[in-house]
Amino acid sequence: MRIAATTLLAPLSVVLLGVMAGCGGETEPAPEMGTIRTAPPETSEPEIPQVEPVTRAECPYLSVDEASRLNGELATDVRIDDRVDPAACFFYSADGAVQLTTTVYSVSSEERAAELVDDSAPVGESERSDVEGGWTGGRTGGPGGALVVLARGTQVLAVQSTQEQSVKVQRVAELVAPRVAD
Repeated sequence: MRIAATTLLAPLSVVLLGVMAGCGGETEPAPEMGTIRTAPPETSEPEIPQVEPVTRAECPYLSVDEASRLNGELATDVRIDDRVDPAACFFYSADGAVQLTTTVYSVSSEERAAELVDDSAPVGESERSDVEGGWTGGRTGGPGGALVVLARGTQVLAVQSTQEQSVKVQRVAELVAPRVAD
C-alpha cells in the first residue's frame, strides 16, 4: 500500500511543479495556487519629480509683486526649477526663507491627477477648492502653513505658503491656474 501512494504522489508532484514553473503548456494553475510571474512586473508611473530652487530667475506665470500682494508678505527673491514645464517657482522673504511655492505637474491620466489631489488634500481634512477653467481640489491652512492642490485634466497645480490662511493660496491659485493651463 505504501508503494501505491508513492507511485501516485510522484506523477502528481511532477505535474504541479510543471504548472508552477510555467511548463504546463495550456494548463492554468488552480485559483488557489496563484500565478508565478517569470517576467518583471509592469512598472507604475514614476514618482512626481522633486523640484528645487536651482536658478535665480523670474517666475514665468507669477510676478514677485503679485506673489507679495496675494501672499501678504514681501517677496524679495525668486528662484525657479525649469527642469519641469512650466517651471516651479520659489518666492523668498527678506530673511532668506521660502515663503511661497507654485508647482505644476503633468501626469499620465486624469485618474492619477485626482489621486494626487486626494493624497495631498484629502476630503474631510481639507476645504473644497475650485478655480475657473475646470480646476478642482482642496485647500488647508493652519500654523504649519497653507496648501491648495487642484487638478484639471492631467495637470496638478500645488501652491504652498508659510502663511496660515488658505484663502491666500487660493487667490494665488486663481491667478496662476488660467496662466498654466495647457
